[in-house]
Amino acid sequence: MYELSSRIENDNLIFVENVKNLQGVDLSKKSLCIIKTDFSDTAAIRKICKENPELEVWIASGDISRKNVLTANSCGVKNVISYPVDARLVQDFFRDKNKAEKFGENFSASFLKGMKVMIVDDNQMNIDLLVETLAPMGLDLQTFIKPVEASKIVNLEKFDLFLLDIMMPEMSGFDLAKIIKGTTINCNVPIMFISALSDPENKILGYNLGSCAYIEKPFNINVVRSQIYNTLKTKLLQDALLDRKETFLAMVTHDLKSPVNAEICALELLLKNKTSSLDGVQHEIIGDILGAAKYMKNLVENILQKYKCENGKQVMHKTLFSLEMLTIQCIEEVKYLLEDKQLEISLNSSIKNIETYFDCLEIKRVIHNLLINAIEYSNKNSNIQINLFEKDNSVAFSITNSGIGINFETQEQIFDKLESFAQKNKSLGTGLGLYISKKIIDAHNGEIHVESDGNNYTTFTFTLPEDARK
Repeated sequence: MYELSSRIENDNLIFVENVKNLQGVDLSKKSLCIIKTDFSDTAAIRKICKENPELEVWIASGDISRKNVLTANSCGVKNVISYPVDARLVQDFFRDKNKAEKFGENFSASFLKGMKVMIVDDNQMNIDLLVETLAPMGLDLQTFIKPVEASKIVNLEKFDLFLLDIMMPEMSGFDLAKIIKGTTINCNVPIMFISALSDPENKILGYNLGSCAYIEKPFNINVVRSQIYNTLKTKLLQDALLDRKETFLAMVTHDLKSPVNAEICALELLLKNKTSSLDGVQHEIIGDILGAAKYMKNLVENILQKYKCENGKQVMHKTLFSLEMLTIQCIEEVKYLLEDKQLEISLNSSIKNIETYFDCLEIKRVIHNLLINAIEYSNKNSNIQINLFEKDNSVAFSITNSGIGINFETQEQIFDKLESFAQKNKSLGTGLGLYISKKIIDAHNGEIHVESDGNNYTTFTFTLPEDARK
């Protein structure tokens, strides 16, 4: 230690051969304290760390085992280094510290303020250290000692970053990461693992689970702060680009609505005009164009609805209406598509004269999407069966078509965004219709599911609570 002191002259640095040598020393003006130890004095070292939270405490030892590193970490020690001490480590510390102080304003940039970060670690001292590390950045920090409690929140609140310990009771950080990746609102949020586990296997497993960094304990505060700062900055840029793309797409599709609707009205007028001199072939051509225009209208509306769903702009305006009457209206609007494939629809209803609270426009969108799918994947000259009935204090809509079924690994996967069976069958389809339909039914506190044998038939069923007035 004496040799090290002679090589590095810095008033902010103190070296001691024994923690007892710190008795009576004013540490308030020091930045770094290095204590030589054999790990028999950890209680005294813990006290030093607790009484001087702003002080960077390192311990130097000839025995740096994993057990000793974990012990040091639990005491609040920031770094464990080999003895004799390499002076370059100390020089690097002060060089990094000076850089961090010089550019410290970057870490407190206003655009980071309010970003939500979840910290999960079963050691409160580790959490306190991370909170202290991130304090200059103005982040909204939520901390959890119990990973099970954290797992309940990730489905309810959207975060911008997750910092997860790995070795925790009840649930490991890896298991929690899998839950996060399985959520709708946080599946694309970056994850960082912060752990004393340094073996390659765990690092590889962490990266395979989608983490953007694997930080070993004990860690360098300035390095971790820089990693988190740049990760959040990158996320903000990505979110901004995505928002611009979504906004542009919404604007374009919104502008398409008027000409498409005008085209549909003109074509319907031609077909309804009994004095027209159209022959049979011309009548059929206009009918085909009308069907294509209605398909385009449905596509435009689905894109707009997706934008609303994912930007919190989806609002349900529920009124008292008949699901049977709405279904009849939807069937009438696709009659030209039915004629093209020579299909028939059978409607069986046991809910006559029953009215339910729902958003007519949005449920109409669901029925229309299901009808379009049934028509698209039905065999020619076949029958589409629609059943309306009551089920467990709800009204239910069920539609069955014969033809190509669904062969996804799990049939419920068809409701995922951009999942489509169209490409496999060389037909048109974006994969948005069913995704949006599920969002709408969920917003009504209803349920939607699918049954299919993969070869002969497919049945989609959704329910709406009869008394859902909110």
